[in-house]
Amino acid sequence: MNLRMQLNTKPVELYCQDLDYCSGPPSVKEILQDVSFAAKGGEFLGIVGPNGAGKSTLLRNLGGLLRPASGRVLYNGQEVHDIKPRVFATMSAYMHQDTVMPFSFLVRDVVMLGRHPYSSPLAAPSPEDEDYVRQCMWTTDCLELADKMITTLSGGERQRVMLARLLAQDTPLVMLDEPTSSLDIRHSGDVFLLLRKLADAGKLVISVMHDLRAAAKYCSRVLLIHQGRLVADGDPEDVLHEGHITYAFEIRARTFQNPIGQWDFYIDDL
Repeated sequence: MNLRMQLNTKPVELYCQDLDYCSGPPSVKEILQDVSFAAKGGEFLGIVGPNGAGKSTLLRNLGGLLRPASGRVLYNGQEVHDIKPRVFATMSAYMHQDTVMPFSFLVRDVVMLGRHPYSSPLAAPSPEDEDYVRQCMWTTDCLELADKMITTLSGGERQRVMLARLLAQDTPLVMLDEPTSSLDIRHSGDVFLLLRKLADAGKLVISVMHDLRAAAKYCSRVLLIHQGRLVADGDPEDVLHEGHITYAFEIRARTFQNPIGQWDFYIDDL
């Protein structure tokens, strides 16, 4: 996936301070505990950890979709819940893990939704918006799907369409929850390479990931979450060492440099 459009890379700083989050009634469970970190444009953060660790919950708190029990999330010094939704939509874009849509829309119209924060509610798309949407669909390899109904697509095709919509929103911060869960090997690699290019261009990219090899290869920084706590934060190969993986995933991990010099691991069952 190649970038050929202008990108919004306005400076953005995110600050997550002492974040706690609890599930609601009937039973209250603490899901996130005392999570703190800071990030800025130019970084690609991968959030990794076992199932149920709190990765998606953390991302939803960062995106203002949940309200923490305590702590705060700041964007350029302003609390996320104090920012007007339409303004926030020009600052941050969020791609959900679930890409199912209950209604039939043309793919091109779904991607065009990403341009709505920049236009009047009832205004027709401008020629510039239409061209930008085409570029986004070309970038994510879904331009040939433009005139199909979103409900007729496979899970992987929908994921590429939703990524195009994320690009069309063109915000300095992009957040994604498992953006390659339905994609084949080729498209998964393309997506992670695209996200790295967005970060290299100056955007802040934060993604929940399950693929540790992809996190080591493409991310500039990795956050490891275990039982709701941030247990490691830093360079991918420093975070993804044998001790951390063994502890967080409850496996016996062995890490090594593969024949092409990249970080790799295997599970030692002996």
